[in-house]
Amino acid sequence: MVPHLSPQIIWTVLMVFFVIAEIISLGLTSIWFAFGALAALVSAYFTDVLMVQVIVFVLASVLSLFFTKPLVKRHLHVGEEKTNIDGFIGLTGVVTKAITTHETGQIKVNGQIWTAYSEEEIPPGATVTVESVSGVRLKVKKG
Repeated sequence: MVPHLSPQIIWTVLMVFFVIAEIISLGLTSIWFAFGALAALVSAYFTDVLMVQVIVFVLASVLSLFFTKPLVKRHLHVGEEKTNIDGFIGLTGVVTKAITTHETGQIKVNGQIWTAYSEEEIPPGATVTVESVSGVRLKVKKG
């Protein structure tokens, strides 16, 4: 025989689960579900209708995500991981494989070989300046 679990126990367990998942991930991925589970837990004291509790859980989770994520992102700078790739802009390099307007070539910048493209044809041995970075390719110009 399966023991009867009250809705309050279920929502408490879910809330604890989401809080623990948040602590482990440190990525602000499940805290909103913890808020939703807390709201559903409170609603479970007022109604025994499971569908109402689930709706409260979903609405509270979505609303807490909607209203708190911009604040958290602005104050904690979540998702703004800086990389040093932007430091390549303005650096000079030497073309090691010809760059044409239709095909990428290669350049050597800071001792590393990079795929490069340009709006002009640039022969091997020419000096180039990095204008921008697009993925793992550098846009360059003569000079």
